[in-house]
Parts: sequence; C-alpha cells; structure tokens
Amino acid sequence: MSNGKTFSLYWLILNLAVGAMLAVGGIWALQGGGDFACSAIREIFDSDVEKILVLVFGVIELLSGIFILLQLLIGDRTGNFGTILKLIVVIVWVVAIVLADFFGKNGILNNGLDHFLRWIYNFAMHLIVLGALLVTRD
Repeated sequence: MSNGKTFSLYWLILNLAVGAMLAVGGIWALQGGGDFACSAIREIFDSDVEKILVLVFGVIELLSGIFILLQLLIGDRTGNFGTILKLIVVIVWVVAIVLADFFGKNGILNNGLDHFLRWIYNFAMHLIVLGALLVTRD
C-alpha cells in the first residue's frame, strides 16, 4: 500500500486514526476551536494574527488528514503535496509540544511540577501523536 510495501493492518489503523484526527482537528480550527496545536498557536499570538494562523493551520490540517485518508483508498497519487502538508503539521506539532509542554502555563518549567503525573500523561500523548505523524508521513 505505501510505496510498494506489503499490506499491514497496523499501518492501516494508524493512518486511519491520524487522518481522522487531523481532519477533525482542522474542522474544529475552522469552526473557531481547534486541537492541541491550535491552542499552542493561541498562547503565542494575539488578535488577528492568531485568528489567521489558526485558520491557515486548520486548512493545512484538514487537507493533510484528507490526503492521509485518501492514501488508504487510492495509494500515493497525490505526489509531494500531501507530504509537504504533513511535514508542516509535524513541524507545528513539534513547536506546540515545546511551547505548551515546557514553556506553557502548565508546562514543566511553570506549573508542571505541581501536577507532574498529569504533565507526563499529556506529554506522552503529544509524543504518541508526533510518532504517529512521523510514521504516516511516507
């Protein structure tokens, strides 16, 4: 399925989950909400810049999720466009992890030590999603 590799149920499940997560996160961002990465964007920027960046990231996230889901059905016929979108999502996700989990209001360098188990749990979830994004990039 993926670049001539043999079919893998694990690959299918992971791509389905990541594609759905990104598509829903993109829809939420376009509706004024958003996922973890959008929250990190909101912590950094204010006013119109924040709204524009969240909307742009929402579109990128939605398209990336759709391309991942389409890849399950039609293979890798979207070329480099889907890969570029996924790379942008990965970069924003890494920046969001650093900003929110380390420097954010509940980051380990602020109040994270007060609720260490909660911080570890959230950090682990963010790393799991990052790992899934990296695995499904190709």
